[in-house]
Amino acid sequence: MTGRQMWYVIQTLKGRERKILEEIKEYIAEEDEEVFILENEKMFKHHGKWEPDRVPLFAGYIFADTDEPEEFDKRLYEKYRYIRLMTVGDVITPIRPEEELFLRRLGGDSHIVQYSEGFKVGDKIIIEDGPLKGLEGSILRFDRHNREATIKLTMFGKETTTTLGLGVVKVI
Repeated sequence: MTGRQMWYVIQTLKGRERKILEEIKEYIAEEDEEVFILENEKMFKHHGKWEPDRVPLFAGYIFADTDEPEEFDKRLYEKYRYIRLMTVGDVITPIRPEEELFLRRLGGDSHIVQYSEGFKVGDKIIIEDGPLKGLEGSILRFDRHNREATIKLTMFGKETTTTLGLGVVKVI
Protein backbone atom coordinates (compact mmCIF):
# COMPACT_ATOMS: atom_id res chain seq x y z
CA MET A 1 0.00 0.00 0.00
CA THR A 2 1.32 3.39 -0.92
CA GLY A 3 -1.18 5.62 0.87
CA ARG A 4 -4.45 5.80 2.73
CA GLN A 5 -7.40 3.92 1.25
CA MET A 6 -10.01 6.40 0.02
CA TRP A 7 -13.35 6.16 -1.71
CA TYR A 8 -13.36 6.80 -5.45
CA VAL A 9 -16.37 6.82 -7.73
CA ILE A 10 -16.93 4.80 -10.89
CA GLN A 11 -19.73 6.19 -13.03
CA THR A 12 -21.61 3.56 -15.01
CA LEU A 13 -24.95 3.02 -16.68
CA LYS A 14 -28.00 3.32 -14.43
CA GLY A 15 -29.59 -0.07 -13.88
CA ARG A 16 -26.35 -1.95 -14.67
CA GLU A 17 -24.56 -1.19 -11.39
CA ARG A 18 -24.94 -4.66 -9.86
CA LYS A 19 -23.78 -6.55 -12.97
CA ILE A 20 -20.74 -4.32 -13.46
CA LEU A 21 -19.99 -4.43 -9.72
CA GLU A 22 -19.79 -8.22 -9.82
CA GLU A 23 -17.50 -8.13 -12.86
CA ILE A 24 -15.22 -5.55 -11.23
CA LYS A 25 -15.04 -7.67 -8.07
CA GLU A 26 -14.18 -10.75 -10.09
CA TYR A 27 -11.77 -9.36 -12.69
CA ILE A 28 -10.37 -6.04 -11.48
CA ALA A 29 -10.37 -5.47 -7.71
CA GLU A 30 -7.35 -6.65 -5.75
CA GLU A 31 -7.71 -8.44 -2.43
CA ASP A 32 -7.14 -5.27 -0.37
CA GLU A 33 -9.60 -3.19 -2.44
CA GLU A 34 -13.29 -3.01 -1.72
CA VAL A 35 -15.80 -2.25 -4.47
CA PHE A 36 -19.43 -1.66 -3.58
CA ILE A 37 -22.72 0.06 -4.30
CA LEU A 38 -24.24 2.20 -1.58
CA GLU A 39 -27.69 0.73 -1.21
CA ASN A 40 -30.84 2.25 0.20
CA GLU A 41 -33.42 0.09 1.97
CA LYS A 42 -36.93 1.24 1.16
CA MET A 43 -40.37 -0.22 1.60
CA PHE A 44 -42.39 -1.20 -1.45
CA LYS A 45 -45.95 -2.44 -1.61
CA HIS A 46 -46.06 -5.95 -3.07
CA HIS A 47 -49.39 -7.80 -3.26
CA GLY A 48 -50.88 -5.42 -0.72
CA LYS A 49 -48.09 -5.81 1.84
CA TRP A 50 -45.16 -3.50 2.57
CA GLU A 51 -41.85 -5.30 2.07
CA PRO A 52 -38.27 -4.05 2.26
CA ASP A 53 -36.10 -3.94 -0.85
CA ARG A 54 -32.81 -2.31 -1.74
CA VAL A 55 -32.07 0.18 -4.49
CA PRO A 56 -28.83 2.02 -5.28
CA LEU A 57 -28.55 5.20 -3.22
CA PHE A 58 -26.84 6.88 -6.17
CA ALA A 59 -28.05 5.35 -9.43
CA GLY A 60 -25.20 4.84 -11.89
CA TYR A 61 -22.41 4.98 -9.29
CA ILE A 62 -20.11 2.29 -7.89
CA PHE A 63 -17.57 3.06 -5.17
CA ALA A 64 -14.01 1.75 -4.99
CA ASP A 65 -12.01 1.86 -1.75
CA THR A 66 -8.39 1.80 -2.86
CA ASP A 67 -5.02 3.35 -2.09
CA GLU A 68 -3.81 3.05 -5.69
CA PRO A 69 -6.39 4.83 -7.83
CA GLU A 70 -4.20 5.19 -10.92
CA GLU A 71 -3.45 1.45 -10.98
CA PHE A 72 -7.11 0.61 -10.33
CA ASP A 73 -8.20 2.95 -13.14
CA LYS A 74 -5.67 1.35 -15.50
CA ARG A 75 -7.13 -2.10 -14.75
CA LEU A 76 -10.65 -0.72 -15.28
CA TYR A 77 -9.66 0.75 -18.65
CA GLU A 78 -8.10 -2.52 -19.82
CA LYS A 79 -11.39 -4.37 -19.22
CA TYR A 80 -13.90 -1.60 -19.99
CA ARG A 81 -12.75 1.12 -22.34
CA TYR A 82 -15.77 3.23 -21.33
CA ILE A 83 -15.66 3.00 -17.51
CA ARG A 84 -13.18 5.07 -15.51
CA LEU A 85 -12.76 6.51 -12.05
CA MET A 86 -14.23 9.99 -11.83
CA THR A 87 -11.84 12.88 -12.27
CA VAL A 88 -11.68 16.58 -11.63
CA GLY A 89 -10.00 17.87 -14.76
CA ASP A 90 -7.52 15.10 -15.54
CA VAL A 91 -6.90 14.13 -11.92
CA ILE A 92 -8.53 11.05 -10.39
CA THR A 93 -10.15 12.47 -7.28
CA PRO A 94 -11.63 10.71 -4.24
CA ILE A 95 -14.83 11.89 -2.65
CA ARG A 96 -14.20 14.40 0.10
CA PRO A 97 -13.35 13.00 3.55
CA GLU A 98 -16.45 14.61 5.11
CA GLU A 99 -18.65 13.05 2.39
CA GLU A 100 -17.11 9.63 3.00
CA LEU A 101 -17.63 10.03 6.75
CA PHE A 102 -21.29 10.97 6.25
CA LEU A 103 -21.90 8.04 3.89
CA ARG A 104 -20.17 5.67 6.33
CA ARG A 105 -22.47 7.00 9.05
CA LEU A 106 -25.53 6.33 6.89
CA GLY A 107 -24.54 2.94 5.46
CA GLY A 108 -22.16 1.45 8.00
CA ASP A 109 -19.82 -1.39 7.11
CA SER A 110 -22.52 -3.07 5.02
CA HIS A 111 -22.92 0.05 2.81
CA ILE A 112 -26.69 -0.30 3.21
CA VAL A 113 -28.72 2.66 4.43
CA GLN A 114 -31.24 0.82 6.59
CA TYR A 115 -34.90 1.82 6.79
CA SER A 116 -35.57 4.39 9.52
CA GLU A 117 -38.69 4.72 11.67
CA GLY A 118 -40.11 7.46 13.80
CA PHE A 119 -43.21 9.42 14.63
CA LYS A 120 -44.70 12.81 13.89
CA VAL A 121 -45.68 15.47 16.42
CA GLY A 122 -47.52 18.25 14.58
CA ASP A 123 -45.21 19.19 11.71
CA LYS A 124 -42.10 17.79 13.39
CA ILE A 125 -40.70 14.33 12.59
CA ILE A 126 -38.84 12.51 15.35
CA ILE A 127 -36.79 9.52 14.22
CA GLU A 128 -36.40 6.81 16.85
CA ASP A 129 -34.46 4.19 14.92
CA GLY A 130 -32.22 3.97 11.86
CA PRO A 131 -29.53 6.04 10.16
CA LEU A 132 -31.74 9.13 9.88
CA LYS A 133 -31.87 9.41 13.68
CA GLY A 134 -30.35 12.77 14.55
CA LEU A 135 -30.63 14.02 10.95
CA GLU A 136 -34.22 15.26 11.21
CA GLY A 137 -33.02 18.77 10.30
CA SER A 138 -31.75 17.47 6.94
CA ILE A 139 -35.21 16.30 5.85
CA LEU A 140 -36.57 18.55 3.12
CA ARG A 141 -39.74 16.57 2.41
CA PHE A 142 -41.49 13.56 3.88
CA ASP A 143 -43.81 11.36 1.82
CA ARG A 144 -45.81 9.27 4.31
CA HIS A 145 -47.65 7.41 1.53
CA ASN A 146 -44.41 6.14 -0.09
CA ARG A 147 -42.58 5.88 3.25
CA GLU A 148 -39.61 7.99 2.26
CA ALA A 149 -37.87 11.22 3.16
CA THR A 150 -35.95 13.51 0.85
CA ILE A 151 -32.76 14.79 2.45
CA LYS A 152 -30.14 17.29 1.41
CA LEU A 153 -26.48 16.26 1.37
CA THR A 154 -23.20 17.21 -0.24
CA MET A 155 -21.89 14.67 -2.73
CA PHE A 156 -19.08 15.04 -5.23
CA GLY A 157 -18.60 18.57 -3.91
CA LYS A 158 -22.14 19.62 -4.85
CA GLU A 159 -25.31 19.94 -2.83
CA THR A 160 -27.83 17.32 -3.92
CA THR A 161 -30.88 15.48 -2.65
CA THR A 162 -31.70 11.82 -2.26
CA THR A 163 -34.63 9.87 -0.86
CA LEU A 164 -34.22 7.43 2.01
CA GLY A 165 -36.67 4.96 3.51
CA LEU A 166 -38.57 6.42 6.48
CA GLY A 167 -41.70 5.10 8.09
CA VAL A 168 -43.73 7.14 10.54
CA VAL A 169 -45.40 4.59 12.78
CA LYS A 170 -47.63 7.07 14.60
CA VAL A 171 -48.80 10.66 14.53
CA ILE A 172 -49.21 12.41 17.87
